[in-house]
Amino acid sequence: MTAKTPSGPRKLPIIGNTHQWVKGPCEFKERAAEYGRVVNYKVIGMDSYMLTEPEDIERVLMNTGDEFHKHEQIKEQLRDAIGTGLFTSEGELWERQREAMKPAFYLEHTKNYAQSMVGRASDAADCWHDGETIGLRREMQQVTLEILLEAMLGADIDIADRGMYDAVDDLLAVLEPSKQPITMLAPDWAPIPFLRRRKEAIEHLESQVYDILESRRTSDEDRSDLMSMLLASDEEMDDEQIRDEMMTFLLAGHETSALTLTYSLHLLSQNPDVARRLREELDEVIDGKPEFEDALSLSYTESVVKEAMRLYPPAHELRRAPKTDVTFGDYLVPEGSLVILPTWVLHRDERFWDDPETFRPERWEEQGDRPEFAYFPFGGGPRRCIGQQLATLEAKLVLATLLKDWEFEREYDEIELSAGQTLQPKGDVEMTVHRR
Repeated sequence: MTAKTPSGPRKLPIIGNTHQWVKGPCEFKERAAEYGRVVNYKVIGMDSYMLTEPEDIERVLMNTGDEFHKHEQIKEQLRDAIGTGLFTSEGELWERQREAMKPAFYLEHTKNYAQSMVGRASDAADCWHDGETIGLRREMQQVTLEILLEAMLGADIDIADRGMYDAVDDLLAVLEPSKQPITMLAPDWAPIPFLRRRKEAIEHLESQVYDILESRRTSDEDRSDLMSMLLASDEEMDDEQIRDEMMTFLLAGHETSALTLTYSLHLLSQNPDVARRLREELDEVIDGKPEFEDALSLSYTESVVKEAMRLYPPAHELRRAPKTDVTFGDYLVPEGSLVILPTWVLHRDERFWDDPETFRPERWEEQGDRPEFAYFPFGGGPRRCIGQQLATLEAKLVLATLLKDWEFEREYDEIELSAGQTLQPKGDVEMTVHRR
């Protein structure tokens, strides 16, 4: 039987479906999913095939490295910033990198990060005033960046004095959805201000990483931060490789956590019954400031985080490319094309979720028979996010720290979204805070 070419939304000459996609990528993908199991569309010159069945998504994720790999164009966009770090590497190099990093995410080490998570969240809240309106997303970005840098480099590194905050901001600016078409199409030498600032940010962060790295190589101090663990790893890594790993975590390690916290607090502000039950759990479990052991008992808080990531997955889609022509059912997907795994679409698919648009953390307490890959905010298979457990711990402890003492109120019940590399609010999310 001859494989069929997948159908999809009608394309215009040259631009394909770009005009539809830029109006709202998530809404476009929801409409496109109506075309069936495999949907073909073209955005910014890239021939894309979107999968809508969990079994097909499972096949891609479980076989990344064998049948599928990261798309070259996607890797090329990031390579000047993160080189061949864990996110962009493949094959044996990736396996060695993953093995070297594993110890940093073992239970005994994640336990060391808990104090930083609580401390940084407390420091942020200490600057708030009762009844003040804050920019929630910016606040959460600052908290998660401080937690990340402390885990990467240690608590004794003065990241503000080294100018690392502003540099990370300029580095992350390329992820803003409004800048994505420019980032994808403009050459490196283009005289565009945000691309110039990005280049300067990369150079500045590189210099800081190499400076700290040099001091670590000449020190006998026993340390538990990520850089020190990589230096001590049995998997020998030169300075350039450690630089790539540090830059990878700077680019990808805190923005998704900040978004998860932002969306969680927004949803709690709109659902007072859920917020009330969560606080009851916090009051029952926690005496004083939250600690690592408390997080293990915060089951409802974890359900809140899972439900927030279902409705607003920071990674709203994952991207892969087949190494050869492949078929999904009767449909052919050519070698080298872009395969889209639409997290947003599957997470809101009524085939797998009752009342999918409703924020209902209780659904995670129920026994369901939905397919495993109807929910994949951290990916899956061998390249599942290495920091999944750490990110979940961080979300629970930061939420616990803030919600024990503060209530969050937001006038608007919706967030206007924009989707680039990550699912972001358009602008900041204004939130009024009230001390309990």
